[in-house]
Amino acid sequence: MIAKKLSFVLLLSLLVFSLSACGAGGLGGTTPTPLPPLVNYEKAVFTVERGPIVSEQDLIGEIVPSLQDELFFRSSGFTTRITVKNGDLVKKGDVLAELQIDDLLNQLQQAQIDLEVARANLSKYQAQHTFDIAKAEADLVIAQKRLELAKYDLDLSYGTDKKIQLNYDIVEQNLKTAEESLKLVKEDNNPYMEQSVKRSELAVQRMEALLGERQIVAPYDAVVLRVSARPGQQVEAYFTAFVLGDPAELVVRSPINYDLTTIISKDSEVRMFFSKDAEQSYGLSYLPNFLPVSQVEGDATRNSSARGGDFFYFSLPEDIPAEEIRVGRQVTLSLLLGQKQDVLLLPPAAIREYRGLSFVIVQEADRRRRVEINEIGLKTSDRWEVIADLAEGDQVLGP
Repeated sequence: MIAKKLSFVLLLSLLVFSLSACGAGGLGGTTPTPLPPLVNYEKAVFTVERGPIVSEQDLIGEIVPSLQDELFFRSSGFTTRITVKNGDLVKKGDVLAELQIDDLLNQLQQAQIDLEVARANLSKYQAQHTFDIAKAEADLVIAQKRLELAKYDLDLSYGTDKKIQLNYDIVEQNLKTAEESLKLVKEDNNPYMEQSVKRSELAVQRMEALLGERQIVAPYDAVVLRVSARPGQQVEAYFTAFVLGDPAELVVRSPINYDLTTIISKDSEVRMFFSKDAEQSYGLSYLPNFLPVSQVEGDATRNSSARGGDFFYFSLPEDIPAEEIRVGRQVTLSLLLGQKQDVLLLPPAAIREYRGLSFVIVQEADRRRRVEINEIGLKTSDRWEVIADLAEGDQVLGP
């Protein structure tokens, strides 16, 4: 019974304490959370203007050779030597890179030695053969003269001296022998020597062809545009290791902008600036369907879709100072998209779009009306040409 009374007193004390705490809070003990103030967002208002507009598109360009070639090894292997880097000028015949060729070099040197020996033997044989013919011809002439002398002696003896007659017969037979000897010497054309030289020449050509498959040689005087191989790298046959260009003829290329492919043409007005702040500009001509491919044979491939298909190309005018033109120089291009003199203009921020339709909200005193945009014409960064039921001075509410 006493325990129940103590529990009741304790519960009553806790209730009184709680009511006291609530009363104290109501008197300012805890600061209530304030409500956020009301913000009045004012709509931006734009004015329809009438005037001229010139729409241009800036592009980044680079001066590059108009004729380019991709060079590659015709055999797979490890590269042991790279002799050039990007931007280097090379001469026709310069070796740009090699695979492992020690074994081929040894075989080529042996084949060249065999060829030299075969040619020396042929030359010696030809010299001997020429001498033999000359000697046989001289022997024939001597035999003819001796026959004339023997006949002279025979005529003087009136054929009564048998000794003179026998001498004539001997000289006559010697002449026939000299004639046959000359004939045999001329017909003695030993084909083995010439065949030996031809076999050696074929061996050298075969070694040189194998060596050429493991070397990349500059096909003409050029500038190195790109090096894709490294010493010690395993490369596959026909992998593009270098891109070369002929610096004698240059053009300007710019990464293709697919939005402009239906706009740009050979009649488009294009200006080139050597820097963004430059006042001097030069007119360029667009080159449609241009591919920077040369007609060189050998280690050059004509598969250049990657080099030509992803760029716009422009020809350089002749009035540019030569010192300003160099391969790899970056330039700024300005492409004129169009210009008009008297059109309605609005900032792009004033134009709303919903489900593919463009429109604006025109403020007229206390009322507003929606106006559909029939067409958006020329554009600049801050003004668009609008074709709609609008008038100069109309007030348009921003989105």
